[in-house]
Amino acid sequence: MTSLCLTVADTALSLNINSSEDLLKQCLAAALPIARSCRNGNCGRCDCQLESGTVVLRNGKVITAPATIALCISHARSDLRIAKMPLNSIAQHWRCEGLNLRQLQLPAGRQSPPQRGDMVALLLRNSVLINSVEAVAGRIITLQDPCADIEQHKNKQLSIGLLNIDREHHGDFALWCHDNSNDHTELLWRGINQATGLAAQAAYRHANNSDDYQLRKLNSQ
Repeated sequence: MTSLCLTVADTALSLNINSSEDLLKQCLAAALPIARSCRNGNCGRCDCQLESGTVVLRNGKVITAPATIALCISHARSDLRIAKMPLNSIAQHWRCEGLNLRQLQLPAGRQSPPQRGDMVALLLRNSVLINSVEAVAGRIITLQDPCADIEQHKNKQLSIGLLNIDREHHGDFALWCHDNSNDHTELLWRGINQATGLAAQAAYRHANNSDDYQLRKLNSQ
């Protein structure tokens, strides 16, 4: 079975796909919350924009980018780049400024903050740490556990990613970062499920386009 790559331009998500199953089925298997209904290409719920690549429809018609396709009846013939993916929801993430060992500050704007009691992942430059939100006051987020890395990021004037995660986020995937400036690859987060990994990958890519963030199965490393 040929292994191909599907990149979602809107969210910076990417996943490995094959040519034998339709794209909707594979996206759902990867825990992407795709809007869908009819499963036969008529309702328009899973329509999206094919920006690059080629697909073949259920009826045998070959479609090459740019084009609008229905995920439920489309099979990949090459690596694909898709925009306007109809996602129902995706894990929230924020870029924060570190204030002290336990506090982060959200950027100004209308972004809804996390809630007290939420489990969150701190997406740091070289690692990921799990914490919980103890309190929210305006733009100030107070964490349950102190984290020395917050001070280090503050001193280096580096922002910190904050990702809402489910308590059942464990699995057999790992997130790696390849630093293109020195050709070095390091492990960021191990033992997570694919949905959590994809959300973290998207958050990292949104903040840093110069490095390459890769989600891999633990048994394939």
